[in-house]
Amino acid sequence: MTAGERRLLYIDMAYTVDSVRQRQHGHFFDARHSNGYFRRVWGVHPLADIAGKNSHAIETISWSEDQTIIEGVAESLPLPRFLLPANFLWSQGRLLARLKRLILDECIDVVSTSDPYYSGLVGLALKKLTGRPLIVSVFGNYDELHAATGALAMPRLFRFHAVERRVARMVLGRADLVITQNDNNMAAAKANGARGRTVIIPAAKHVGPIHLVAPQKRGAPATLRKLGVDAGAPLLIYVGRFLALKHPDDAVRAMAEVIRQRPDSRGLLAGAGPMQSELEALIEELGMTGRIQLTGQLDQDELSRLLPHCITLSPLTGMALMESALAGSPMVVFDRDWQADFVEDELNGYVVPFRDHRAMADRALKIITNDAARRRMGRAARGRALEYADRDRIYTIEHSELDQLLGCAPR
Repeated sequence: MTAGERRLLYIDMAYTVDSVRQRQHGHFFDARHSNGYFRRVWGVHPLADIAGKNSHAIETISWSEDQTIIEGVAESLPLPRFLLPANFLWSQGRLLARLKRLILDECIDVVSTSDPYYSGLVGLALKKLTGRPLIVSVFGNYDELHAATGALAMPRLFRFHAVERRVARMVLGRADLVITQNDNNMAAAKANGARGRTVIIPAAKHVGPIHLVAPQKRGAPATLRKLGVDAGAPLLIYVGRFLALKHPDDAVRAMAEVIRQRPDSRGLLAGAGPMQSELEALIEELGMTGRIQLTGQLDQDELSRLLPHCITLSPLTGMALMESALAGSPMVVFDRDWQADFVEDELNGYVVPFRDHRAMADRALKIITNDAARRRMGRAARGRALEYADRDRIYTIEHSELDQLLGCAPR
């Protein structure tokens, strides 16, 4: 099998095509080709309407010459709400039938999913229907998170943690290859039934190229001028979705603590999500209106220009933490999931106990009051991130695993 023949079906519920275009996250789709390993890729979002798409029909969208996106829906029939379960089963059944035909007609070699939950269920169904090998990626430790906060990975689909665990165990136990990005996530995968081939591959291949540019070559951000924020002020930033499981409210509380002690400081929240009104109310309640501001959803270019001016507060983030580090931004993170593996105390930032916003504020103040330490931590943060984002190393590991899975001669 040559690179010109390899074909992949990739199931991912993170982004619709519209959201990827809006956020300039096209590199997430492009990375599915694994640096040319797969000549043709079909990307699938099974429930695009739940993610905000305004269509109730399965749509096929041309992303590039070599990648096609298929967006499925939860509700394809104009039925009353009390018939939603039947509508859901009908709509997803149609999608599965279509994907089965696609895999067989196009001779797709492998099915890959970005989570062991609903995407994993769809992938497992296609494995059974077509006999194709299944790759499942695990990008978080949701057992750990649920134990600490009660949060679920997909609360709209699985209302109980026991159900999520049962689904994960069924999917991971039948996967042909399980990929995680770090030791913490690997432990979670094995605790949830992964017993076949497993490998750790950093997810940093998904970092946009703009974030690899040296911070001093990125230019000035427009955001600070628009918000009326002094570029020379100590700036604290949270980057990520406004979701309860990400705990952006803890970042707001930490920012407020810092600003009370350093009134020249300012806080920024870069992102969007269902907690926005709650965060705005919290900012007002803390007396921080105008001092902690929401930037809205920034495109990747503007975000890359803003981050070098900031200290990053990360209660729990993923790729955004990597982007902050590549910008030379010192980081203060909760001891949760992969963050303690990436951040080392007093080297490239600080790790503080989970949900302890006062400790987060205390460490941020240490960085603010020591310019030499801030510069040193910023350099170390970028150095660590560049190691994680070494694409040659990432693709060497990835291609070796794919060769073994598909029975290919090594490239």
